[in-house]
Amino acid sequence: MQESLRAAELFDGLDAAKLARLGAIARKRTLESGDYLFLLGDSAQYVSLVVRGLVDLCLPITIGGVLKDITVEAVGPGKTIGWSALVRPFRFTLSARAAAPTEILAFGRPEFEELFLADPAIERVVRKGISELMVGRLTMFQALWARELQRALDPGRQAASV
Repeated sequence: MQESLRAAELFDGLDAAKLARLGAIARKRTLESGDYLFLLGDSAQYVSLVVRGLVDLCLPITIGGVLKDITVEAVGPGKTIGWSALVRPFRFTLSARAAAPTEILAFGRPEFEELFLADPAIERVVRKGISELMVGRLTMFQALWARELQRALDPGRQAASV
C-alpha cells in the first residue's frame, strides 16, 4: 500500500510517516469491469486512488432517447477520482465506471477531515493536489466546449475537416 500512496499524484511531497497516516485510513476495494464506483449526482463521501486497473469518468447523456455514458477521461494507477468528496456541495460531477478489473484505495471524508485537523501539512498537500485536478478538469471541459461551439458557429469548417 505504501508504494501506491507514494506514487499517488494527490500525495506528492508527503514523507513516509504522513503516507503511513494516510494508509491507516484507506480501505481497499475491488471492482469488476463495468462496475460503477459512483454516479453523477451521488453524495460524495469518499476520495479514491486507483491502484490497479482503469476507471472511465463518464458523463451520462441521452442520445436518441437512450441514456449513454460518454467517457471524458480514463484514469489509471496513481490517479485520484472522487475529489468532490472534499469540495462543497459534496456531489459527484461525473460517473465513474471500471473499464477493467480495478483496485482502489478509498478515503472517507470524515477520516480525511480528522487527519487534516491532526496534521495540517497533509491537508495543504491534498488541497493543493485537488486544486490542480480541478484546473485540469476545467481546462479539458473548456477545450471540449470551445470545439463544439466552433462547430456550431462554423458548420462549413466541420464538413471540411471530416
